Amino acid sequence: MKMEHSAGAVIYRRRVTGELEYLIVQSVVNHNWGFPKGHLENDEGAEEAARREVFEEVGLKPEFDFSFREKTEYQLTADKAKTVVYFVASYVAGQEVTLQKEEILASKWVSLAEAKQYLTVHGKMAVLTKAQNYIED
Repeated sequence: MKMEHSAGAVIYRRRVTGELEYLIVQSVVNHNWGFPKGHLENDEGAEEAARREVFEEVGLKPEFDFSFREKTEYQLTADKAKTVVYFVASYVAGQEVTLQKEEILASKWVSLAEAKQYLTVHGKMAVLTKAQNYIED
């Protein structure tokens, strides 16, 4: 079984109302919604890869909190599986989301409730729920 390794981040900010909202992105490849993430390159660790991939995919340099670390695993094909490690990262005001058009079709900021209609595969909703609980603790 071949294993792919990726890392990414649940990027959050607060709405004027105080409610948390999260940046989700839509993949060009399969149109699934998720969080900015990508493959670990060369000798990269998950933390480095998450920073790099977030910047490449959405043009942001958020403040990462590597204490939160949530891993998901899922089958891609009969002989290939994927492991993704997610961290939480706080949006830095004044930065603009700039999409990497080759990989990202669209992005949007959503609340936990709104995310349920978008994050439908690979345990992403469970990751988001854990992230929100962590942020609010």
